[in-house]
Amino acid sequence: MIRFLIVAAALTLAACHNPSVMDGMEEAEQASTSIPGLGAEVQEQPQTLPSGLVLQFTRRGADQTLPTPSMGASTNVHYEGSFVDGGEVFDSSFARGEPVEFPLQRVVPGFAEAITHMHPGDEVIATFPGSLGYGESGSGPIPPNAALRFRIVLLSFQEPGGQTVSAPQ
Repeated sequence: MIRFLIVAAALTLAACHNPSVMDGMEEAEQASTSIPGLGAEVQEQPQTLPSGLVLQFTRRGADQTLPTPSMGASTNVHYEGSFVDGGEVFDSSFARGEPVEFPLQRVVPGFAEAITHMHPGDEVIATFPGSLGYGESGSGPIPPNAALRFRIVLLSFQEPGGQTVSAPQ
């Protein structure tokens, strides 16, 4: 409840300076709640993995007996990427209204590692240092060594040669 109040206060202050902030947050929330198989909201503590990746699950999928993907899997996800420093969003499939498919081997290490800890239908906030992101070179709008935060919803995945594993409808 406290987390909700803090977020609500921050969004209200941001909206005072930029009305489109509230519109974007409402759209993202609606997109999140309309995803089939997305389970109930949870209040789990963040967990820091040995790599430096910090995971905080915000929702758990409806079927936690489903497997988690390996690093060789191809995934279908919704995501929103932002900078830890300042919170500016640099990319969002939620804003585009369409999930994205990609093999985990083709994304930054922190993003890929986060997904290997998720079941279909899970939603997580993954925060990681620049070494697990775009590193010393950066990429496009992402400066070198930028710490990143991604909100990720795993919709489905497919292991090489395997069947698709999806969140229940």
